[in-house]
Amino acid sequence: MQRTFILLLLAAILVLPGCGSHVPVTTTGHMANFNPEADEALAWYFLPRTLVTIDVEISETVERPGPYAAYARKYLGLDDVIMEPARTYEIASVKINQYVEPDPEQVYYVTIPDRDDDEAGFLMSLSEAGLLYSFNKAYEDGEFEKSLTRSHDVGHFGTDATFNYFIDTNLKEQIDTVIEHVMLDTITIQRETFRSSWVEKSDELRASEVAEYILELREKKFDLISGFQEINYSKEALEYMYGEMDRMENDYLDLFTGIKASDTIRYRFVHKPLKEDIISRYTLFYFSSSDGILPDGDTDGLPVTISYDRSKSTDFIDRQISQRAEPRRTKAKGFHYRIPEYSDINISIGGQTRADARVLINQFGIVHHLPADDLEIIFHPHTGSVKSVGFIHENDE
Repeated sequence: MQRTFILLLLAAILVLPGCGSHVPVTTTGHMANFNPEADEALAWYFLPRTLVTIDVEISETVERPGPYAAYARKYLGLDDVIMEPARTYEIASVKINQYVEPDPEQVYYVTIPDRDDDEAGFLMSLSEAGLLYSFNKAYEDGEFEKSLTRSHDVGHFGTDATFNYFIDTNLKEQIDTVIEHVMLDTITIQRETFRSSWVEKSDELRASEVAEYILELREKKFDLISGFQEINYSKEALEYMYGEMDRMENDYLDLFTGIKASDTIRYRFVHKPLKEDIISRYTLFYFSSSDGILPDGDTDGLPVTISYDRSKSTDFIDRQISQRAEPRRTKAKGFHYRIPEYSDINISIGGQTRADARVLINQFGIVHHLPADDLEIIFHPHTGSVKSVGFIHENDE
């Protein structure tokens, strides 16, 4: 996961000289209750939500028969040759990762009461996307996980997927004998003439020529390494000549055996987990060994699904907060923050597990708030949870 997200943005900075007390702030997420005339909205911020990325690598293999595959056994004794064109797909790898983005359902605005000009201000650090870094404390760890966009990189066939021809012209000279009988008086004379023409070679004839040339190459390779030529070649020259002849032989053999080429196709799927509906198993796509990843709406293949298993570590805290929520309803609320929760993620293909991971999912946890006191707070920007919190000392500037 790349980690070059954005530079730290110091948003809504208002620091006045002096050593006066900091002004407590309140936050609320109920947009309908916000009154722009009565309330002074100093800044807005989001809590982050987690999106899961599934990177899938598909291996595509294409087989193409050679033009002389039918004559491979007859002229070269080859049995293991490609006779029919084929295209197959296989899931090579599945990787799970995650990134965060602002949660539009968890947006809050910060308000401050009326204050005198000689009162000390406050420092609030936000990311460029509106995620909260810190309050009344300079945030120094500005690195942030970058959100990844969906990608689809498709490879292509190169020269290894084409047949290389090093054979003679496709025409051959055909000489026909024309016999004519000429009558001179009572004598019959037989006259023979030769007629030359050029005709196209048959596939079998061309196959026999290529096979003959392959055998000649093998003989030359043997002569080269056996010293039959009685020439004192250097080691480098021998290796180069033998390698070139070996390459030519393989090119000619492709005309009989066929060729096989592979490509890698990369897909990225992004899934947004929802806490209220994590029991279900979600289908990301359908996969076919003959067609690869099928387009949307085509279910004629194996389903590739994703499922979540919450750790439920925040359920106890949620129950305790709910029990105390009624008497505290009227009290002012400070900064809202998340308490995230881990979840086991499982990717299966046709019911068989292919990949799994344990990931921190922000929206599987709970959202709570700090008291509206003079506090110094640092948040974990990728989760929205509290990293450190403390009271402001009177000698702080």
